[in-house]
This record gives sequence, structure tokens and C-alpha cells, in this order.
Amino acid sequence: MQPALNASKDEPKKKKTPPRKRIPFSFVLAGIAILGAIIYLVYANTQSSAVYYLTVPELHHCTDCVARSVRVSGIVQKDSIKRNDQTESVSFSIADSNQTLPVTYSGVVPDIFKPGVQVVVEGHYTGSGPFEAQTLLAKCPSKFQSATPTAK
Repeated sequence: MQPALNASKDEPKKKKTPPRKRIPFSFVLAGIAILGAIIYLVYANTQSSAVYYLTVPELHHCTDCVARSVRVSGIVQKDSIKRNDQTESVSFSIADSNQTLPVTYSGVVPDIFKPGVQVVVEGHYTGSGPFEAQTLLAKCPSKFQSATPTAK
């Protein structure tokens, strides 16, 4: 007769898995709160520094441009530049698509600023009166011609 087999010896040994460590719920809440704060700060900072770029006709048709800072592009009109050396300010008009916009600016004026030059002004527009610019940028001509010496 054959001896009875011991079932416990023939069964494969089960490996014991270590118990999983659980992350405390307070850590999860703290992580979500920190992530939310970071997302809010990024959003708030990008919205405060965001500037919309418009043309003169677009600015005249814009209904919600009063509440935010905008950039407007246009060409400085002939005989419109008036300088005030006491307050270091300049007022001028820019035009685009046969629509003009009066602009006032206080600060350093670029060297190439003159009638016929395309400028970009950044500031606030109240809807009536001149555009109050905090920044004045004059665009350089797109074509520079190199001077070639002539043979004499």
C-alpha cells in the first residue's frame, strides 16, 4: 500500500505580498490644493500681462477694449506730431484703412519716429478722447539697402 500524500507538501507555496502602503488622505488633499494654487497663479499672471493686438478699425469696433490694455498698429500721419518738451509728451495721429486714431504718449520717443513710419502703441483707450499709450514702438523699414561704392 502506498502512503497517503500530504496535500500541504504538494501545493505550491504562495508568495506573501507585502501590504501596500496607503497615502494618507490629507496628503492627497494638500497636493490638490497646491496644484490648484499653482494653476490659478499661472492663469492670473498671464491674464494680467496679456495684450490684444488690434488695428485702428478693429479698435473702433471693439466694445470691451476699455477694460484692458491693447496694442494698436498704424502709420503716423503727416503734420499730426505735436511735442511738449516741458512734460516730455508727444501727441500724434495714426491711421490704418482710412481711419485715424489720436494718440498721446509720455516718455522717450524712438529716433526713427516721424510721419509715415509704422508704429505700435500699447496702452488704454477709453472710447472717447485720445488713446493713452504707455509704450511706443516704431517699426524699422523692412528693406535696408546696402551702399555700394561707385568707381571713380
